Amino acid sequence: MTESKKPAGSAMRPVLDPDAELSDATRKVLRQALEDPRRFAGRPANPLWAAVPLLARGGAGVAAAGVVWWWTGGLEIADPAADSSTIVGAQDHLLQEAVDLAHTLLSVWPLAAGVVAVLCAGLIADRALYNGQLRRLAAVQQHLVHPKDLTADAQELLARARRAMTAVLDSRVHREKWLDAQRNEAAFPRQEWAIAQDLRDYSRVARKDQRVPQETVNDTVAELLAARRGVLATSLHGIERRVAALEAYASQVAEADARYAEVREIERLDAGSDELLDLLARTAVDDLAVAEIEALTDEAAVVASTFTKALESAKQAAAAALPLQDVA
Repeated sequence: MTESKKPAGSAMRPVLDPDAELSDATRKVLRQALEDPRRFAGRPANPLWAAVPLLARGGAGVAAAGVVWWWTGGLEIADPAADSSTIVGAQDHLLQEAVDLAHTLLSVWPLAAGVVAVLCAGLIADRALYNGQLRRLAAVQQHLVHPKDLTADAQELLARARRAMTAVLDSRVHREKWLDAQRNEAAFPRQEWAIAQDLRDYSRVARKDQRVPQETVNDTVAELLAARRGVLATSLHGIERRVAALEAYASQVAEADARYAEVREIERLDAGSDELLDLLARTAVDDLAVAEIEALTDEAAVVASTFTKALESAKQAAAAALPLQDVA
C-alpha cells in the first residue's frame, strides 16, 4: 500500500481505493500499518486498563512508603537521656539515626504518588490514541483489498497486472512524456482497484464453492455444480482479458522503448556525420564516401519511422487497456 501512483510490481500489498476520501491522519496510520502489521494487531480496549498494572504496582509502593513514613515519624528507639558511650546506647543511637534518615527519605512519597499519577495518565492517553488509530484502520478496511482476501490464482492475476503497469511507468517513453503520462498515472490506480475488487468477489465465491462436495450421484446437483464452475471460469476469464490488455500495452511500450533507444543511438552517431563526411571527402576520390553518409541518414529515417509506428501501436494498446471513463 504504498499509495504512490506507481504500482509496486508483484509485491503482495493491499490495494487501496484511489478515490477513497481519507484524512492525512488516516493515511499516515495506514502507511504505518502496512509497514508493520503487528503494531496494529490488537483491538480497541478501555484506556483505563492500560494504567492498571502501573497503578497496582506503583500505588502499592507509594502506599507502603507512606505507611512506613508515618510509622517512622513517631518511632523512638534511643532514649535522649541515655548514655551513648555504652555499647547499647551507641547501637540505639545508630538505629535512631537510621530510622530518622529513612523517615526523611520517605517524606517524598507524595512526589512519588504524583509521578505515578502522571505516568498512569500518559498510559491512558497513549491507549486512547492507539484506540483512535485502530478505529481509523477499521473504517478504512472497506476501501482495501488484502492479499488474504484473494485465492492463489487471483493473486497471480493481480501480480501480473501490477507488473504490466510498473513496466509502463518505468519505461523511458512514459518518463519522457512520449505517451499520455498523465492518463497512465490517473488510470492505473483505478484499474488496479477495479481488478482487485473483481478478484475479491471471485475469490469469495470460489472459496465457498471449494467447500461444496465436488462429486455427487445426483444429476441435478451435478449440473448445478458444473454451472457454478462455468460461471466462475467465465468471471475469471473476463478479468484475465483486462490483465492481458494491460500486458499487451506494456509489451507495445517495451517495443517503443527499444525503438526509441535505437533512434537516440542513431542521432548520437549522426551528430558526427559532418566531421566524418569531411574526413572521407578528403581521402576518397569518388562518390562512395557521400553514399556511405547518406546510407547513415537513410537508416536514421527508417529507425525514426519504426519508432513512430511502435509509439502509435503503444497508444492504441493504451486505448484498449485504459478506457476513457477510467480517468474521469
